[in-house]
Amino acid sequence: MKQLSFILLLLVLIFSCSPHRSLQKSIQNEDYDKALADTVLAYALDHEALYSLADTLKPISSVQFLRYAIAKDSTMKDGDAVITTKDSLLQKIEAYQKVCKALSKGDFEFVLMPFQRTDKGTRNLEIYVVRKSRFASILKIYSSFFGQWGFTPATKPAVVLTAVEYETRLDRNRAYGYLFGYPAYAVDFFVESTKKQEADTAKKLVPRDFFAIPVYAGNSGYFTYAMPKGYQATATDSAIYKKAMVTLEKYKAIREKYSTPQGLKAMKLWMKLNESKDD
Repeated sequence: MKQLSFILLLLVLIFSCSPHRSLQKSIQNEDYDKALADTVLAYALDHEALYSLADTLKPISSVQFLRYAIAKDSTMKDGDAVITTKDSLLQKIEAYQKVCKALSKGDFEFVLMPFQRTDKGTRNLEIYVVRKSRFASILKIYSSFFGQWGFTPATKPAVVLTAVEYETRLDRNRAYGYLFGYPAYAVDFFVESTKKQEADTAKKLVPRDFFAIPVYAGNSGYFTYAMPKGYQATATDSAIYKKAMVTLEKYKAIREKYSTPQGLKAMKLWMKLNESKDD
């Protein structure tokens, strides 16, 4: 009887200290717009970010694209002190920043990244989700490339992403290619194709085919990478596809339980997806 009581007590302690429960509690206690978080996560899970949020196939994934009139217009100059005067827009961005902070727990980090380029006073921004363990492994695998900035597996993702976004075009393309989880040969093809186009702007787009991994929202156009025309899928491509399909089918099965007339209960769904991993 004593041994049984000890085992029951041990199970209670393990359950109460599980990473999932502590993650859920910490997120619930954060100051942020929970409805907005549900909206952000719902889109993310239905698209390629599923493979970061519920898998490790993608070290980073796009979550949500934002566009606000907060940048310099044609009348403003470099070094001007007053640029953004619409406080309402900054308040909207602040709401997204709070969501990113609240969801950045455990192996996940959400980063709101401003794009370098602007357009007539408008700044594009993107929310990315980072699977930190996988992100660190990519920095190690491609250390001969990322080392030029002094990046190591211990470097914070936000630092890497900021530096990469403001780098030269080809280095930016290669860095994002690796970090978005594309195979090295696909990244090489994309970079080399861009070089050819830059060398002769009169040339048409280098002929290519695409390898697409389906997501809940559609079978192509999301987790997709380019390869030379006539390319035949390799064992590596097949392995990525098969692993993704396991995650996608699991997501489809679980998703039904969290779909309501008011929308997808994405926060609870994400917790459930990761709970199964903790268990």
